Amino acid sequence: MKYIINENHYFEPGTVRITVTSNQHHGKVWQHTHGFYEFVYIDKGFSLHSYNGKSSVLTSGDLFAIFPGDVHSYNSAYHTDLYNCLFYLEDIPGLREEILRLPGIDWDRTHVEDDCLPIIRVPLNERRDLVALLERIKWERNNKAIGWELNIKGLLINFLITYSRLLTAARTSHPDENVHESDGRGYCGYIYSTLRFVEENYSRDISIKDIADYTGLSADYLSKQFKAVISMTPTEYVRKFRVAKSMDMLKSTDMSIADIAAATGFGSISLFSRVFKQNIGVSPAAFRKE
Repeated sequence: MKYIINENHYFEPGTVRITVTSNQHHGKVWQHTHGFYEFVYIDKGFSLHSYNGKSSVLTSGDLFAIFPGDVHSYNSAYHTDLYNCLFYLEDIPGLREEILRLPGIDWDRTHVEDDCLPIIRVPLNERRDLVALLERIKWERNNKAIGWELNIKGLLINFLITYSRLLTAARTSHPDENVHESDGRGYCGYIYSTLRFVEENYSRDISIKDIADYTGLSADYLSKQFKAVISMTPTEYVRKFRVAKSMDMLKSTDMSIADIAAATGFGSISLFSRVFKQNIGVSPAAFRKE
């Protein structure tokens, strides 16, 4: 079951349809869809997110796009502070085609793999500027100073260019290679290495020591830095990543719950069921039925 959001909830009739909202999610936000474009930036906290039937773990610093008509929801959000940038491209008609030529903003759905855009992890040194830009769009909408509609269009274009640059950089760089702590970006490399290791090894029995050995750090040091950036320990992240993968399997396969528990690295069906219910609020069997 899903619900459709009415645009009048966000845009006043007769005004430009561009806005930014800031919200805190805690618990569950039900499946919904809408007719406008949406960018989501996770400022703090973490959540399991379902988008077009595929689940992922969201943490602070994540930025991603949602297309009109696409279905998404939030599960097990834990004090998740986020920004939503909502807009219609039709409201900047003179620049629409030029915007769509920006790298990463070719929104022809036939060219989008897996029916969604990737999640960008915004580098630590760029998050403050991104939040300031979102706050400026929000201020213009709320205060409606002279020329606000013209200014908010320019700010949206600035935001889309920023997104395009971040996505291009993420696709062409390897943040875990040739990065040193002395340049202030070292922690980012370790975090990316940890995330990749979990993604590639979640189905087997892995420990914090395995992850630390892979990154070349001590377990205590890695845990401290990972929690500072992601707002959870590596062990917590592994558990939530496994739950996200199991959600996909429950929805898209006819595998037994026992086989899914084994395939996602839980080891036993009792542990899987307990952790799944703690995070999602229902048992795996109930989730599949719903």
